[in-house]
Amino acid sequence: MRIPEGTYQVNASSGKLHVYTFKEGFLSAVAHDLLIEVTDFQVKLSVPAEGIHVSTVEATIQACSLKVICAMKDGLHRYDMLKEKDKTDIEEATCKEVLHTDKHPVINFRSTDIQEKDGAYLVKGDLTLHGVTRPVEFHARTTTGKDLKGKVALSQKDYGIKPYKAFLGTLKVKNEVEITFDLSLT
Repeated sequence: MRIPEGTYQVNASSGKLHVYTFKEGFLSAVAHDLLIEVTDFQVKLSVPAEGIHVSTVEATIQACSLKVICAMKDGLHRYDMLKEKDKTDIEEATCKEVLHTDKHPVINFRSTDIQEKDGAYLVKGDLTLHGVTRPVEFHARTTTGKDLKGKVALSQKDYGIKPYKAFLGTLKVKNEVEITFDLSLT
């Protein structure tokens, strides 16, 4: 099913954008994989009248709007594993030490090519993160014509980001993070 023609504006009240981080290192047994929600973003989708493909996707994300939802263990949400202070400390470290939001407050994406086939989309574009612009591509799909879901894996180092580490490097976040989106186009 295709997305109907038109222009769509999506934000945190009509869509979800999540970041998943994964632990590694000698002390990883005492650390947590994390589910983080982006709470301030705008996505604009333009679908041409001929309905053949989505012509453009533009997204703007406020880099310091990442809020820790919970720890993840064995793929399950574990709301009991982090205290509120832990979440706040992680959010502050993410803004100040990882994303350097004082210098790079906004993350931007702009599509350069989108190919559609049977409700599935191959999206190619440029992502500007941490002051670095690089090409990315990902798959998205719609099941109802009024939603768009997908995910993309990113290497932090590709954007000049040093993955977070503590305790002399014995506890660290893996270089690769996963971003998922679920956007309602109503």
